[in-house]
Amino acid sequence: MSNFGNFYGSDSKQYDAATMPVWLEVKERKVAGGTVDLTGVAKGTLIPLGIPVSLKTMGGEAKFLETFEVEAAVSASATTLKIKPLNGAVVPKAGLILGKCDSTGKAALAAALSGTPSVADGVYTFTITANALGTLAKGDKLYIVSEAGENKAAVLPDGLSWRQIYVDAEGGKGTVAVVTKGQILGDRIAAVPDFYKAAMPGITFENETA
Repeated sequence: MSNFGNFYGSDSKQYDAATMPVWLEVKERKVAGGTVDLTGVAKGTLIPLGIPVSLKTMGGEAKFLETFEVEAAVSASATTLKIKPLNGAVVPKAGLILGKCDSTGKAALAAALSGTPSVADGVYTFTITANALGTLAKGDKLYIVSEAGENKAAVLPDGLSWRQIYVDAEGGKGTVAVVTKGQILGDRIAAVPDFYKAAMPGITFENETA
């Protein structure tokens, strides 16, 4: 897997719109990055930078805290869940626990995915237990949480991924560098929920537009 493609500099420098960086400033990174499981991510995938990452041990196993978007409304009696990863960094599979979190990062309901999903156009369809996630609307966001059950805290990030990752071979491991202090253009990356931002006080999110 290859890391490349991020250019950054002083926030006082003027940039042409076509070459505007995502990182405006990188002040501090984990001394050593982490190894991330990219099993199932297709060869040729370009995983963008700025994804929340959990890395508890420098040089250890890193976890992309992917955001999944609900692709079809789910009723209380429904037994099918259609989701799409917004960054392409994590392939949802059996055992992954997802929940709809509130503004504090708590998931009143969460469900462990089970079975082998069907896949079409980047959308993964799983079978779930009726009412395991309550009702969901198309466009709702689901996050990786620590365990299934009521009011369990979401897994929280230690920083954002520094560079893009090009997946040059399907399956296996990739490496990721994690920024813990810096300044990033928040509207040039996938939306980061407030409870993730609160866990990364060293990172400032700026917007190009008001």
